[in-house]
This record gives sequence, structure tokens and C-alpha cells, in this order.
Amino acid sequence: MLRRVVLALSRNKNRITRRAQRLALLFFAVEFFDEVAYSLEASALPAMRSDLQLDYVQIGLLLGLPGLLNSFSEPLLMLLGDTPARRRLIVLGGLTMSGSIVLIAFSQNFPFLLLLMTLLYPASGAFVTLSQATLMDQNPGREAQAMARWTVAGSIGDLLGPLFFAAALALGIGWRPPFALLGLFGLSLVALLATRRLPVHPAAMAASFRRPGALLSHLWQAIREPGLMRWILLLKLSDLMLDVLTGYVPLYFTDVVGLPETQASLVLAGLMVASLLSDLAVVPLLERLPARTLVRVSARAVLGLFVAWLLVPAPMGKVVLLIALRLATLGWYPVLQGEAYAAAPGRSGVVNAVRSITGLIDAALATLVGWVASQAGLSSAMWLLLAGPLALALFVPRPTHGVQ
Repeated sequence: MLRRVVLALSRNKNRITRRAQRLALLFFAVEFFDEVAYSLEASALPAMRSDLQLDYVQIGLLLGLPGLLNSFSEPLLMLLGDTPARRRLIVLGGLTMSGSIVLIAFSQNFPFLLLLMTLLYPASGAFVTLSQATLMDQNPGREAQAMARWTVAGSIGDLLGPLFFAAALALGIGWRPPFALLGLFGLSLVALLATRRLPVHPAAMAASFRRPGALLSHLWQAIREPGLMRWILLLKLSDLMLDVLTGYVPLYFTDVVGLPETQASLVLAGLMVASLLSDLAVVPLLERLPARTLVRVSARAVLGLFVAWLLVPAPMGKVVLLIALRLATLGWYPVLQGEAYAAAPGRSGVVNAVRSITGLIDAALATLVGWVASQAGLSSAMWLLLAGPLALALFVPRPTHGVQ
């Protein structure tokens, strides 16, 4: 009798594990879809500009206005993600995001395109960020490991987006069909998620839903938690050596190093490959090393490599050191984001709401670098990026017992 009970419990545990693994793979596909969409939009922008006859003011609005408006709407969506409405928000966000991408393929003027781009931002927050939050809720104590796999899925999408677009141009079908096909792929992911049972929310989430005012109380409480805010701020500063550096690399190699635009684009492609390799290496490393130790050691390595990159005069030396730099930023995003989730267990929506509210820091840091570059030159402004690895080296705490 006891043996039968043990076998039944074992089979039930195996079924639960397999269900969780399938759901995790589906969430990774959501992140892959999101990054393909992001890189496809960036790759298609010159063709869209020519086709729709956009000027630089309109392009600036397309790139800036949706994100600005989203900074006001996304925190509320993330707070609602800590209620039983999370599943409906994910499905609705996926439908809106995928539908908007399909409609981009049929856009004929700037106002309609701007409307679709504006819808994409909050839709992506509901679909992608809340999927990430659910994945973190499924992996308590292993947030960094789960985030590492999530990041790999996104890096693959970053690489495939431009290749997908280049293939469409090579076939002579233009920029519109890739958006339509990608949107249909997104709709298929939404259909799969709609048939899945997401993890049951704790009772506290149901209570929050019955008392909407409690959501703001939870947000205020989270903002006052030093542990959570430390990881959020470190995440923002680490971006100086990630997205901010990536954004300025083409300009640096054309304006400072003196490479032609084609070669600068190849350097950027090499940087994306290095990002993928770094993300792939993190997955096994986090199974063997404490996550905080990995970030502390890599931050010290990046400090030395970045100073060398700024000082070396040879263009090829700068290319080699840049690739080494990106390879050395091992696990920064997945570990820091995972630690933020771990600092507020069971409140992943609140964590993302805080991250959304502090999103203005990202824009301020990138703008500061640009302002200093306009005053003292880009070569001088790049020294500001040292604040990222320096902050990680000084303020990421040593791992405590039980921290992986």
C-alpha cells in the first residue's frame, strides 16, 4: 500500500515538473518573439522611412514618444500583475502586441504607424514582462538561473531579427511581409498560453485585487525596501556597459576610431555574437558558482578591459578588446534582475513596477553621456561608463550561505 502511494506521488510530481518545464519553454519563446520584434523594427526603419517618406522629426517621435508614454502606463500594469488578473493581462497583451505587429505591415502613413508603435510598449509589458514574472515565481531560489536561460532566448532573437529581415530583402518581398509573419507567430504563442494553466496566485494577491488601494501601498513599501532598491539601481548602472555602450559603439568607431559605417556595423554584429556567447556561458556557470561571486569577479575584469579599450590606439586592438569586454559581462542582467525578484518574493509584479518607474534613470544616463560628448567629445564621454562596473565591484555583496 505504502509503495503504491509513493509511486502515485512520484508520478504526480513528474507530471507537475513536466508541465512546469513546458510552460517555461513557452515563456522563453515569448522572450524570443519580443526580441525578434525589437531587432526587426530597428533593421526595417530605413526601409520604412523611405516607403512612408518619414522625416527625422517623425522618426524621433517613433523612437521616443512610445517609451515616454509607457513610463506612465506600465507601472499600473505591473501592479495589476500581482493580482489574479495576471493571466488575462498576459493574453490580452499578447493579442495586442501580435495584432499591432501584423497591422504594421499594412500601415500607410505616419499617424497610424505611431499609434501601433505606442500600443506595442504597454502590450509588450503585459505579455513579455509578466511572463518573465511568472517564470520567476515558478523558480524561487533559482531566479538567476532562470533569468540566464531567459536572456539566452532573447539574445537568439536579437540575432535572428536582422537575418530574418535581410532574407526578406534578398527574396525581394520588402519590409512588410516579415512583420505580418512575425505577428502571426506571436498569435500562435498567445493561443498556446491561453490554453495553459498558469501557477495559482497566493492568497495575498487575491486580497490585493479586492482592495485596489493595497496595490499602491505595496508599491510604496517596495520603494522603501533598501534590499530591492539596491538591486534595481545596480541593474540600471550595469546597463551603462550593456545597452548604453552598445548604442554608442557605431558612433564611437566612426567618429573616434575613423572606421567607415559598413565596418562599424560589422563591429556591432560581432558585439551581438559576443553577447550571445556570454549568455550561453552563464547558464552552466551559475550551476557551479555563486551568482554574486560571478558578477563581482567579472566587474573587476571589465574595469581593466574597458580602461585598456579606451586607451589602446589601434582599431583592431579596440575591436578585440570590445569583444572581450562583452564576453566578460557574464551574467550581469540575469543575476541582478534575479536578485531583485528574490528581494521581494511573491511580488514579481511590484518588482517590475518599481523597475518601470525608475526607467527614467536609463534615459538620464544615456542622455548624460550624449551631453558630455557634445561638450567634451565622445572619447571623453565614454569614461562615464566606468561607473557601471565600478558600482558592481563595490556594492554587489558577497554571497551568503544558501545564495546561489
